[in-house]
Amino acid sequence: MNHHYCPLCYAEISIGAIICPACGRNIEDWERHTPYYDRLIRALKNPHSEVRMGAILSLQNHGREAAAGSLAECAMNWPIDVVQGMAVVEAIAKLPDGAEKTAALRQLQQHEAHAIRVAAGELLAKKETDHYGHST
Repeated sequence: MNHHYCPLCYAEISIGAIICPACGRNIEDWERHTPYYDRLIRALKNPHSEVRMGAILSLQNHGREAAAGSLAECAMNWPIDVVQGMAVVEAIAKLPDGAEKTAALRQLQQHEAHAIRVAAGELLAKKETDHYGHST
């Protein structure tokens, strides 16, 4: 059974719905007037793991460091999905360095999954080594 969700409130909706029966928003209008990047950020909260994974990969390809926090939040919100969490770590690794990337990796060091905590820690250590030329 296929489930579709409103991209604004995540209520279950019928395929092709234009107006969300739960929040009353015009989905078609929102999609038409919301930049693609912003829709990707919203998709990180979608109940479908496939939608979230697509958004993770697309945000990685967009290469905006500003996405790091939203990506980390996605991994933290779905702690049981370790594959998705590792994809988040990989996506963040490919983003430009900056304060938001560092904060996101530190947040992921608190993740429930050991593999994600370790991967985030390794990226932080590598980042510091690359920045200072040696381990700190």
